[in-house]
Amino acid sequence: MRSLGPRMEVAVAMTILGVGAAVVAAMHLTWPEPDYPAMAYSVSGGEAGVADIEPFGIDDISGGAVELTPGSEGARLVRLSNPNTVDIVVLTLQAVPGQPLDEAQNRVPECPSGVLTVEPMPEPVTIPPAGSVDVEMVVQIAHDVPDACKDLVFPLTYSGRAARA
Repeated sequence: MRSLGPRMEVAVAMTILGVGAAVVAAMHLTWPEPDYPAMAYSVSGGEAGVADIEPFGIDDISGGAVELTPGSEGARLVRLSNPNTVDIVVLTLQAVPGQPLDEAQNRVPECPSGVLTVEPMPEPVTIPPAGSVDVEMVVQIAHDVPDACKDLVFPLTYSGRAARA
């Protein structure tokens, strides 16, 4: 098989990924006061037709973890930022809960990540050049949460797609 070369491989990978970003933050399922702050980092790539556009940023700015009890609803405040010199439209933004972690940062298999759901961003948002927009993501916890889920931190992975406005 013939190699495309490092530059072409990067271009192909960026075309496949699309303009988007991913961030990991923490949701805390707890009955007492949460102790763990949300952590965030971003990863992104480009898409055909918008290769000259820098990936947008996603930053969970909610502060500390959100305290949730069985059957409750909470929210995460997420800042979307545009590093470009043109308007962009963030078309989609979603968050997927990961396997919950205990105080020692160990996975707890007795608590499925599916007890936590995050509603996707309801409609696209336009972000001005070098600007940002804050959106709220609604988080829901199931009514029938296993006892093993008490005092755990759920990592959230955010991802989304954007295009030139």
